[in-house]
Amino acid sequence: MIYFTTFILALFLTQIARALPQGCRDPFQFPNPTPLKATYDPTYDNPHGSLNSVACSNGQNGLASKYPTFDKLPTFPFIGGAYDIVWNSPNCGGCWKITNRANNRSIHIIAIDTAGAGFNIAEEAFRALTGGSLGNPLLVLGQKISASVCGI
Repeated sequence: MIYFTTFILALFLTQIARALPQGCRDPFQFPNPTPLKATYDPTYDNPHGSLNSVACSNGQNGLASKYPTFDKLPTFPFIGGAYDIVWNSPNCGGCWKITNRANNRSIHIIAIDTAGAGFNIAEEAFRALTGGSLGNPLLVLGQKISASVCGI
């Protein structure tokens, strides 16, 4: 009986895995966009900003050894903090699609720092979302996407 139950469970999990969107390796990572807030911080616009100054600096999941300064990140200045980041987080370097809920503009950012609830991104990235204006906070949809989209 235990073998039959194990077989049915394995079959069920295989079907779930096949139903996941391409690029989604974690069945508990919701691939649908999540309503969040975005703010901006001009600190992330500094091309010479050090990765040693952010949560994704060092440690096993740190980015500083590969990208010592912000401008070395493939999407610079489309970088910033995300709610799922803490120091040495496995989410460091995650690629996010952020969509402005008011005008439907989207950008892709690399998450390198913590942001509390939502996102805290470079001013230039924020302006790209709004069409040029600044106003905190901005209502957005956030969706984690394949790191390859951001060049990681």
